[in-house]
Amino acid sequence: MRALVVLFYGLGVLLSGRAVSITPAVTDIGKHDDVAYRIDIPANWNHELVMFYHGYAIDPVKFPTVEPISPMFTPLLQRGYAVAQSTYSQTGWAVEQAYAETEKLRQHFVAKHGKPKQYWVMGMSMGGTLAALTIETKPDIYAGALSLCGAIGTSDAMFQRDFALRAAFDYYFPDLLGALVPVPDDYLPDAHVEAKIMAAFAGRPDAMQALLRWYGAAEKKNIGPIIAFNTFEVKEMQQRTHGNPFDNAELIYVGSGDDAALNDGVKRYRGEAKAREYVAKWYTPSGKLTRPFLELHDTGDPLVPASDTFEYATAAQRAGHGDNFVQQYVNREGHCVFTPAEIAKAFDELVAWTRTGARPESGKLR
Repeated sequence: MRALVVLFYGLGVLLSGRAVSITPAVTDIGKHDDVAYRIDIPANWNHELVMFYHGYAIDPVKFPTVEPISPMFTPLLQRGYAVAQSTYSQTGWAVEQAYAETEKLRQHFVAKHGKPKQYWVMGMSMGGTLAALTIETKPDIYAGALSLCGAIGTSDAMFQRDFALRAAFDYYFPDLLGALVPVPDDYLPDAHVEAKIMAAFAGRPDAMQALLRWYGAAEKKNIGPIIAFNTFEVKEMQQRTHGNPFDNAELIYVGSGDDAALNDGVKRYRGEAKAREYVAKWYTPSGKLTRPFLELHDTGDPLVPASDTFEYATAAQRAGHGDNFVQQYVNREGHCVFTPAEIAKAFDELVAWTRTGARPESGKLR
């Protein structure tokens, strides 16, 4: 389970074909307003800056001074771009905090290293959510945005699906993971929990298949870790919103192969209005997209299903800005499983689009 958590909440997995390492001319690691940050500026700085949002974290993200920058950024540095990354003052779904703290880091960069001539925003997983929010709300600052495996649909829809999956699991395996509303304070998605889930599936493979069919974006090897994590996610959002923002009372489960029994037997919950309002605020896409926004996804993403991003495309189309959004993909299983070369290719296409107006082709990353 912990490996999946790292995939979702850290900087992703880089496959073979890694970029050659580069030593920036300036590596500035420190704290601003008591929030840690890292800034890397190459010797051939082109006076453009990429502000990067990392993903959801169970444990606080740190920037050790002895570690080189992640290879995913090497192609950007080679092209002359500076990269700035902020940690967040909170773990979990810290969209509210990350949005404000990354803006403070941008201003700190200007004060300390000079004003760039152009800004770009980039984010991974939950960071993709933040990239979308930023390009919608700060088009006067940022030239374009790149989301990598981003959770860019409506946040409440994503969380509601995850909550509904855990409720369905409880129908098949009552009391195995304890209460759902609220999830116990001491719950963690550790190896013990994952083993408990997988042992239960071994005894009832029919139940596992029903859950796989309903969820539609996972395989046998990762449905257990997903359920283990979803439970933590639910706990964190219940604590963050001081209530229960999740609801399956009006949901009709369809596609499990066991729909009648599941709908008749699953426990129903109703969410609390104020808690729901917070989740919707952080974040629901407005579709008011006046700058280029490119999104790259794995088709086999089990945590943020690739089909979810179509919701963002629809929002942009409804707002009259559909031409400013492009969805691309790589055919791969996993969450945020890209090579540095793929990330560089997507970023190059974003830059070319912004500078020449040549909109990249939607679909498979060429």
